[in-house]
Amino acid sequence: MIKKIYVKVPASIGNMGSGFDCAGLSLKLYNGFIVERAKKTEMEFSKSFEDVSSKKILLLFLKAFNSTLKTNGKDVFPVKVNMENNIPFKRGFGSSATLIIAGIISAFLFIEQKIKKEDILKIALPIEGHIDNIAASLYGGFAIGKVDTLKVISVKPPDNLRVIAFIPAKGLSTKIAREVLPQSISVSDIVYNLSSMAFLCAAFFLKKLDLLKLGLDDKLHQPYRVKVIPHLKTFLVDKKPLSVLGGCLSGAGPSIVFFTESEKTQKVISDVKTIIRKENLKGEVFLLYPGGKTSWKVVE
Repeated sequence: MIKKIYVKVPASIGNMGSGFDCAGLSLKLYNGFIVERAKKTEMEFSKSFEDVSSKKILLLFLKAFNSTLKTNGKDVFPVKVNMENNIPFKRGFGSSATLIIAGIISAFLFIEQKIKKEDILKIALPIEGHIDNIAASLYGGFAIGKVDTLKVISVKPPDNLRVIAFIPAKGLSTKIAREVLPQSISVSDIVYNLSSMAFLCAAFFLKKLDLLKLGLDDKLHQPYRVKVIPHLKTFLVDKKPLSVLGGCLSGAGPSIVFFTESEKTQKVISDVKTIIRKENLKGEVFLLYPGGKTSWKVVE
């Protein structure tokens, strides 16, 4: 009987500008989960955090874990979870997707069921609600997911691609970020995003990073989210650094990410920090590397 397992799941940038709810990019920033059979269910964290309750985090993990057990005709049992929470919560980097993926994989390992990514997607999607973060974190790299067929295609990002992230001090719930979206979109805006998405895919699949300038343009969600994320307009329109290949909201926000080539990294970091200082914004700047992958192993 398997007693303890370890699952490591990467952060992800959802939406990727024009790829609303369907395209994401994994990062080499991970949440780790040590999960073991126990007498009672509990969860511990490696780092303290704010803006979200630890109970809600545990419940999300358990929803994925228990759903997997029940789907496979197994009884639910208690587990102790030690979470290495390196990905900030409510900042737009797919922390909820990491909990869901880890919960599902943990359950599969405990019941010694062969793990197939398609099976993980089938259980994860109804819980998460959208495929972009799950697809990127599970498959790695730049990933595009199709909900109705549960089909994902992914590609390794160019080796010289770097991500500079502005992560605000205060978080934002996905629920609030979705509430400001319109119920209908004009045909012209839809066509605009279709063309942008084509360039976004070309940038990654053809390894032509200069196309990101066209591929990240969006009219489906970012213009509306300015209402709850004022600094979005500051970074992407009013004060957008000339040194970047492109930028976008990370997931539902409130973090902003910029893409650049490795040799220009320090210049972009300097430019972003200058904007933060001049606009008196609260938050931190991080250098992130794309291309993280989900992994797991049995410990005992």
